[in-house]
Amino acid sequence: MASREPFLVLFFLFCSLASVGALAVFLYVLDDMHLGDRLLYSGLLLGLIYCCLSYQLSRYGAARRAQQHRAFAEADVAYLLEDRAPRVAVLIPTYREERRVIIMTMLSAALARYSNRRIVLLVDDPPSDPDSVELTLSAVDEVWEMLDKPMQALRMEAAAWERRAKAGPTDFAAEAGRLKRCYDHAAYWLENLARTLQAGISPAFGHVDRFFIDRIVLDLARHYRAEAGRVAEGGLSKAGIAREYRVLADLFCTEISSFQRKTFENLSHAPNKAMNLNAYIGLIGGSYVARPTPRGAVIEAIDASAADAIAIPGADYVLTLDADSVILNDYMLQLVHLLNGNPTLGVAQTPYLTFPKGTSPVERIAGATTDIQYLIHQGATFFNASYWVGANALIRFTALEQIVREQVEGGKRCKVFIQDETVIEDTGSTIDLLHAGWSVHNHFSPMAYSATPADFGALAIQRKRWSNGGLIIFPMLLRQYLGNPGRIRRLPELMLRTNYLLSPLIGNVAVFILMIWAGSDGRALVWTPLVMIPYFLLYGSDLRRLGYRFRDLFPVCALNLMLLPVSFAGIAASIRQIITGRKGSFSRTPKVADRTFIPPYCFLFNGFMLLLMLRYVVDGLLAGQYLGAIVPAMNVSLYGYGLHRFIGFRNGFADLGLAARSWVAAALRPVFATLDMAGSGLRLLNHRPARAMGAAGLFALILLAPMNLTPTLSPEDFIGGAIASQPSSAATTAAPMQASPYPVARASVAERDAARAALSSLLRGTANGP
Repeated sequence: MASREPFLVLFFLFCSLASVGALAVFLYVLDDMHLGDRLLYSGLLLGLIYCCLSYQLSRYGAARRAQQHRAFAEADVAYLLEDRAPRVAVLIPTYREERRVIIMTMLSAALARYSNRRIVLLVDDPPSDPDSVELTLSAVDEVWEMLDKPMQALRMEAAAWERRAKAGPTDFAAEAGRLKRCYDHAAYWLENLARTLQAGISPAFGHVDRFFIDRIVLDLARHYRAEAGRVAEGGLSKAGIAREYRVLADLFCTEISSFQRKTFENLSHAPNKAMNLNAYIGLIGGSYVARPTPRGAVIEAIDASAADAIAIPGADYVLTLDADSVILNDYMLQLVHLLNGNPTLGVAQTPYLTFPKGTSPVERIAGATTDIQYLIHQGATFFNASYWVGANALIRFTALEQIVREQVEGGKRCKVFIQDETVIEDTGSTIDLLHAGWSVHNHFSPMAYSATPADFGALAIQRKRWSNGGLIIFPMLLRQYLGNPGRIRRLPELMLRTNYLLSPLIGNVAVFILMIWAGSDGRALVWTPLVMIPYFLLYGSDLRRLGYRFRDLFPVCALNLMLLPVSFAGIAASIRQIITGRKGSFSRTPKVADRTFIPPYCFLFNGFMLLLMLRYVVDGLLAGQYLGAIVPAMNVSLYGYGLHRFIGFRNGFADLGLAARSWVAAALRPVFATLDMAGSGLRLLNHRPARAMGAAGLFALILLAPMNLTPTLSPEDFIGGAIASQPSSAATTAAPMQASPYPVARASVAERDAARAALSSLLRGTANGP
């Protein structure tokens, strides 16, 4: 299948190009479509085709990489299981995360097969909330206590071997037996851990817990059972036995600590993940002391030989891992070896997949779109168009040092390695790495998994953040592209990078305008889904490849329509930042079992779109314009399904009522305080100008959407000489049905003669009357 996949993708790509060519010919020969409609429709469709072709191009790259991919063999990465391995600092930024989520993420890093690593939980909970801080720090203590007991036994065995090796000759059979018992002990402990986790499975996150147990804990237990069988067979030399004990001494990571930047006044307190990471990265490799001041504690550099110096070890690589993500057991082995062998790579990662077997419709279908992104990222690497994805990434520390800069925050100077100019900090930092000559690589094997929101409210927060920032970063990308040679050769790279940044704008705006556009010819509008058929066929086959069903294509399209207002909100935030220069706030995705509040604008926007599409369908059917009702009818089914399945009418109205009560309370508060209705209204408008303007714009859009963009003919045109420029009776009879519910009126010769006779009769009656 892998050998045929590139040809299959190329076939779909050829079909898309052929469809575009056929549409161009159709629009050229369609001489009764108004020029304005023709240009608008062509521009919108070109935007969609650009997004489709970008997807197909990246899929071709992924198919080619699937043919070439070979995982590193165990012998290639064996040196990374000893203490001479490069130093890796695993940084886990967290803010008010659930305790179970933190424990699972830390365990995945601590159990991963690698020797020279340490784990730091970067606690960003506010110090003013001691209960939250204490709960988070207790997770660090729990993970350390879980791992310390088995590691004490293994390190005692390693120390006993060193004494025996110095004391006299080696008993190879006895050492093989001891090594087997050590690996069996590790496997037995992991199996006990799996049973403990199994007993505490959370009903709301059962599929996540079971995945962690099966793919991380039990997979590792099976591996160590196999290792026990291997060493039991004997044949190890004295050096081989010594190596096995060194591996066992670092089997699990117990160098686990935490760091709270907000307890130090001279570190950044900016409320985002990037500055949480930057605060600690700027301290790596130094010695410090905490000193009290009248304003609070500060952390200062100090000589390493000082008695009270706190040393923060250096690192060759930094692994950033979101608190809702986990890595599989060979993640560090594979990626560190990859970076060691490619000195120009600044970042190596495996784009994460969603935890499989999600229980809620939102999590399952949103997870499908996330998994599709995995294929897109893999194809981007084929064309050297990869972006750093911050949920999990292994970063060369030297590369971070080369892109560091300083910024002033509240009168204090802060080092910035990962830029925080946008809320998609990893994407922006990719451009910085490219400027410095580094590249980003996506390893083909899926070895990282992350949580997908299980309800629409949480998903809206996540996807709004994803849509915010591309417009801001795009000029940086253009400067980088134009400032380097080989621009013609790098056109595919530019195409894919641009699509990654601008597809929320290009694709979503094109889809939205095509939906509300009342064009003048139904034949052209029907071409829209026809031209997209090759893209949908490839997308559906990719869903099946990733473990979903082909028919999941329908709910995927429905969810994308539900997320249109979310994307527009993210784009609006980018535009506001471009105009005002003020950065938007970093909204963290909720990871809770309860339902998250649905933003009212989402429910209102989608509800109005459903009503508008219904209006188009009804008006088209009443007017006999059946061809023009096809596309609106498809949208009605998608919107109806999406509102029912992903948002829920009951939930939507409940949250809308809650928001309305909050708005009314906020509006009446100044009224009761001042009893000045007019002044209170003005103050309320000044307090929420964006909401007031957004609401006015939404209602204006709904009112104006049915208006036809084609100039209509006045009554005089039907009677006067202007009618002579319209098509003849034969041409009018052959004209296609209109797509708009309000089609342009066209009169036959008989109708014109009847109109003239009626007007003449009216004029005669008026002249002879009183």
